[in-house]
Amino acid sequence: MRYFLAVVDAGTFTAAAEAVRISQSGVSTQLQKLERELGLALIDRSARRVVLTPAGERLVPHARAAIAAVDDVAGAANDIRGLVTGMLRVATVTGMVWQPLFDALATIHTRHPGIDLRLHEGPSGDLIAQIRDGTADVALAAWVGATPEAVQTSVVFDDPLVAVVAPGHPWATRDRIRPAELARTDLISLVRGTGARAALDALLVRAGTSAEPRWEVSSPAYVQMLTSRGLGVGIVSATTARDWEDVVALRIADERARSQLGIVWKRRPSHAAQALLHLLEQPQTHS
Repeated sequence: MRYFLAVVDAGTFTAAAEAVRISQSGVSTQLQKLERELGLALIDRSARRVVLTPAGERLVPHARAAIAAVDDVAGAANDIRGLVTGMLRVATVTGMVWQPLFDALATIHTRHPGIDLRLHEGPSGDLIAQIRDGTADVALAAWVGATPEAVQTSVVFDDPLVAVVAPGHPWATRDRIRPAELARTDLISLVRGTGARAALDALLVRAGTSAEPRWEVSSPAYVQMLTSRGLGVGIVSATTARDWEDVVALRIADERARSQLGIVWKRRPSHAAQALLHLLEQPQTHS
């Protein structure tokens, strides 16, 4: 079943073989063995890339649950021996730098060398979906409005949006900006999939405009550099702009213009994930 899931997640037999560190023929042989034992065809081998049969699609969540249960037994045994092992797949929204996460990763790396620790970036929506389908264990992701369903969460920041401008910008001496004014200027925003961008899109809809940002960038640092050079008005969370010294942050006259960023994890976290969550010391959770 591990090899079956490796093929599903990697998309090709070659990539799956690299992921599980055995030969491609070994992966294929084990998958054929599983199909014989189950009496089902799981993979459509007539396609160039891996395509699941209807039976394969239905089996995936059950296979993930079975592997998680086996890992729970192994994790419990390791706890008894004072060890924490297993794979820990951590994800963070693109461009986000939250020091406690990286401090916790460093501690895990030092204290638990038996953990196969992985980290990747991506849009928040994709990361939350990965937690739900079991391809990621813990994520630092953002959302707007309702708390994501079918996962555990703990809010790190609940922030209003701010508009940031260069010191020489005509708005630099003002206290706040109306949403309708933002629709008539060159906006600098993060890409879709980030909490700040989702909050900005919702803000513009409430303002009755279909305006789109002129500048779309993947990192808050890019927003700062473009804004400080007078190329437009940046839209980020208040926490993101808190330490920026070369721009002026202005309030936006819409109390609903805010986003949340937090820790997201599976309802049944692995022992390795629990070790990381313990280090992050999140006191409140929501399901």
